[in-house]
Amino acid sequence: MDMKQTVLAFIDRINDHDVEGIVDLLDEDYHFVNSAGDRFAGHEFMRETWQSQFNLHPDFRIRAQRVIADEDGVAVFGWSEGTYAPDGVMRDENRWEVPAAFPGIAHEGKMTHWEVYSDASIVFDLMKSRNAAEAAAK
Repeated sequence: MDMKQTVLAFIDRINDHDVEGIVDLLDEDYHFVNSAGDRFAGHEFMRETWQSQFNLHPDFRIRAQRVIADEDGVAVFGWSEGTYAPDGVMRDENRWEVPAAFPGIAHEGKMTHWEVYSDASIVFDLMKSRNAAEAAAK
């Protein structure tokens, strides 16, 4: 696979919630940078992180609208979306959608870099308000 195909396959595995497929596409030197600029690495850490993401947001997906690729990398522009459902119950009021950009780099069919730029505060605020409401109800 070329770099663009690898990045798009990575997104497909994310959208399929295929944790093992995601990890299988990661290079040994893979690193992830979140929207706060924090850097993460390690296959086991990424496995746990993706599984947690899918448990908390059972319908999480990346909706790519534009893909730009050259020999140095691939940039995907579109949306991240999902529903915060820590108890497994999908509620309309917990649905979120944020514009996002994802720079990615792959080498020899393996992801070496994945980054996300989005306003994750929308999602974190939703999670905090939901958790506060649950605590107040107890």
